[in-house]
Amino acid sequence: MTLPEITSQFEPYFLLSDEKLKDVVDHFRQEMEGGLAEFGKDVAMIPSFVTGVPDGSEQGTFLALDLGGTNLRVCEVRLFGEHKFEIKQQKYKVSDELKEGQARVLFDYIADSVDAFLTDIGSDISSNEPMHLGFTFSFPVEQTAIDAGKLLTWTKGFNAKNAIGHDVVKLLQDAFDKKHIHVRCSALVNDTVGTLLSRSYQSGPALIGAIFGTGTNGAYIDKTRTVTKLGKEKIAEAEQGGQHAGEFMVVNTEWGAFDNGRKCLPISAFDNKLDRESINPRKQAFEKLVSGMYIGEIVRNMLLHFIDSSVLFDGYSSNILNTHYGFDAAFVSGVEGAKSSDEVKKLIIKMLGVNPKHISEGDIETVQWATRVVAERACKLAGCAIAAVVLHTGNDKNTEGEEDQGVDVGIDGSLAEFLPGFFDRVREALVVVLGKESSDRIKMGLAKDGSGVGAALTALQAKKAMEKRTESHSSFVPGKVGTGVTGSGRQ
Repeated sequence: MTLPEITSQFEPYFLLSDEKLKDVVDHFRQEMEGGLAEFGKDVAMIPSFVTGVPDGSEQGTFLALDLGGTNLRVCEVRLFGEHKFEIKQQKYKVSDELKEGQARVLFDYIADSVDAFLTDIGSDISSNEPMHLGFTFSFPVEQTAIDAGKLLTWTKGFNAKNAIGHDVVKLLQDAFDKKHIHVRCSALVNDTVGTLLSRSYQSGPALIGAIFGTGTNGAYIDKTRTVTKLGKEKIAEAEQGGQHAGEFMVVNTEWGAFDNGRKCLPISAFDNKLDRESINPRKQAFEKLVSGMYIGEIVRNMLLHFIDSSVLFDGYSSNILNTHYGFDAAFVSGVEGAKSSDEVKKLIIKMLGVNPKHISEGDIETVQWATRVVAERACKLAGCAIAAVVLHTGNDKNTEGEEDQGVDVGIDGSLAEFLPGFFDRVREALVVVLGKESSDRIKMGLAKDGSGVGAALTALQAKKAMEKRTESHSSFVPGKVGTGVTGSGRQ
């Protein structure tokens, strides 16, 4: 077979038709509604028990901890109000041994890292009151309060033992207490929830916080009454909290697991190979087509197929190409942003380790084709996720008689930040699904430091709830639905 014949048979899996994009959105909405109605669904639609968003006036100093990828990040966040903040941070490497060992060892390491950070920055934690910490934990949890949640499953290469089914806040707090570190983990925050709060603090009220980085996920503000799986009693408690205090809640969709049943996503042979060889086969189906952890591996599988078909690099491979996850999304971004074929050739030599004598002009075009179609699909599917949420919340059109505020979407993650053309391609999908007029109402922008600042903001809300409980001597548990754990209540 010639190269055009080979590539043409795979293009339908990557260059998605308008009908396919709309079909994906329809299925997306169905799975969202299923997750709001029942526990245990793939798209889990987890209530965050954060019942409002900040307005930029919040002040105070808080710690933030971000676990969800290659590094552990520890931050001290100072909120000054007027949408301003200052952050000090340090990253600590999370080894494969920690990712796959005992959970107790992982959380002991996290506590030691926080202790080392506080020592390095000279923070004084000798006062009677512990420093409040927001824990950005970027994995699926069943959250039962603002400061409690059980791990449902590991993703993104983590597989620590004796963690699934356990409360991750308790695991962390036990590690702090055992080491006599005067820190209180007062809020459990998914990174998408943090992104939503951070975007709202810095730029005004946002509807969606989305991550397109190592993994992908999204959170959004919904009416509490739509989370019907909470039961009528809890929903009533929330809504009685005041006009804003409980009327709305941030929901963590866990959309990375969308279509695990493979009913609509365009799964190619290259995707099947990636999934089969992953640590979580048949899980996180959407994430494996969209996120930075995987798109480089999809391209690698493609290029190996072309090499084995003797239509690329004279049939010669390289050690990097032969290595599982031998290169990552940085190669895809590099090729997508290259200004000339000569620049692409240099990337092939440097990042793929291919012998220059085996690289023809046609080979360069083939590599460009592979990165383009994989990137194109990732971006268009990202647009489908955003469109599904906008449609679900009824924000595709302005409410009649009201001034049109539009829809704000805060986005964080390396893919969104570094993949050339990311936002333009997402916008193209929004136009297809929502139409030009509705898509024009959607404002998208990078949310700076979503996981750090957002976690700090959530810790602030949790601290306020604790203080409120102490003052009123009431019997409610901080963070439960109906406690009035809010920001400004603006949505």
